[in-house]
Amino acid sequence: MSTIRERLARTPPGYRFSKGRILAIYSGLMVALLLAALDQTIVATALPRVVSELGGITQYSWVFTAYVLGSTVTVPLYGKLGDAHGRKPMFMIAISIFLVGSVLCGLAQNMVQLVVFRAIQGVGAGGLFPLTLAMVAMIVPPRDRGRYQGLIGSVFAGASIIGPLVGGFIVDNASWRWIFFVNVPVGIAAMAVIAVTMPKRAYRQEHSIDWLGAGVLALGTTALLLGLVWGGSDYPWGSPQVLGALVAAVVLLALFGLVESRVREPILPFDLLRNQTVASSVACMFLVGAAMFGTISFVPLFVQGVIGTSATSSGVVLTPLLLGAVTTSFLSGQIVSRTGRYRPNTLLGPVVLGLGEVLLWRMGVDATNAEAARNMVIAGIGLGMMMQIFVLSIQNSVQRSQMGSATALSQFSLSSGATLGVALMGVIVNQRLPESARLEGTAIHRLPPAGREALANALQPAFLLAAVLCVLVFVISLLWVREVPLNKGLEDTPHGDETSPQPAVLRSES
Repeated sequence: MSTIRERLARTPPGYRFSKGRILAIYSGLMVALLLAALDQTIVATALPRVVSELGGITQYSWVFTAYVLGSTVTVPLYGKLGDAHGRKPMFMIAISIFLVGSVLCGLAQNMVQLVVFRAIQGVGAGGLFPLTLAMVAMIVPPRDRGRYQGLIGSVFAGASIIGPLVGGFIVDNASWRWIFFVNVPVGIAAMAVIAVTMPKRAYRQEHSIDWLGAGVLALGTTALLLGLVWGGSDYPWGSPQVLGALVAAVVLLALFGLVESRVREPILPFDLLRNQTVASSVACMFLVGAAMFGTISFVPLFVQGVIGTSATSSGVVLTPLLLGAVTTSFLSGQIVSRTGRYRPNTLLGPVVLGLGEVLLWRMGVDATNAEAARNMVIAGIGLGMMMQIFVLSIQNSVQRSQMGSATALSQFSLSSGATLGVALMGVIVNQRLPESARLEGTAIHRLPPAGREALANALQPAFLLAAVLCVLVFVISLLWVREVPLNKGLEDTPHGDETSPQPAVLRSES
């Protein structure tokens, strides 16, 4: 017992906290991540049944899009506010907003309300991942970060097993509204653990928050998504509504770039993109996010609608992807920590994920649950090879004083890719789905043969798009992601490009 106590009390070289303190902090972070991970897996499994009750398949992607849009826009804000006011109070605020959105989603009476409340839920979720990853970067050196990512992987492993099964069980045996209400006890537990474990900031650092940039970015992103989702579905592509939304998006996003070039502290640190490793890793995260979230969003629809299984069974099929991802992420993290090399992951990961997407693309009406599970395992293994590697690449290439902004940039890229990927796949599915198969008020897992074939033909190009995105990730990784030696201490100077800004004065986080 004394030996364990001594090991926990020891502060390893290059660290700022003892092992016991780090594990205590990690326990709070993991409970917060469990909240977000459970929501993703539960909702993905149960949503086809929700859409069958509240609306048609044309609004399927909007339930995901609204959630990811809310989190995408707020990720940079949480990064800045965490630097200014401390990450502990921002965690509390983020979880509180998430729980309010969850309760409202459970009370939604129609699809419009559900989409709006999912956006509120996403605003809260936008703080959970960037704040967690930034906190990890502040307490664990890059060389050892792969080992601790195994703990993050264990949370997603648990969520990947429990979430789909719980979501499917709830939908098959009770009201779908409980898939949102179940977040409440988990969220309360997360707030309690964080209140006890996470250190308080001993100082206040002044930052300028770019509220104007955040607002313009939100409006521009929303206009772009509206144009993509409306086009060819609610309105013709050449209609004033679609063209107006797309033109507004271009104008607003250009205005966002102008605003960011003139403010003292831009909401997104575009100056970091002058670093080749950072810029290429950000681009890869965008593409991986699009392929990953698009696949997770539409595979349950294929299993329930084309194969014709229940929500519980579709959850079991989705589990292999997530299990494969988190298991591979854990193993690759151990390898990266021991070898100090991560470039092999950036090259092999997109190849394996792309193979899984191609196999999903080849599935038709004769596909079985076993074939879907096999393809999902392959996709999950590829995804697991890259889940945290590009984040590690970005964090290792910047100064410690830039860690919060760099982490926010990486998560913004991932969320943006997820938002656009789900929206584009939704457009593809809606464009190819016949009017007779729109599924208004129809049980998705009880479609007639013609409806199953129509749905399969509509979903296949979406998986093909994900495979193409994987090819782009491989090309970018091959040409531009450099092998940067991983630092062994928190205060080490990164081996970034010469264009990386100089470090600011470091202050204690606790």
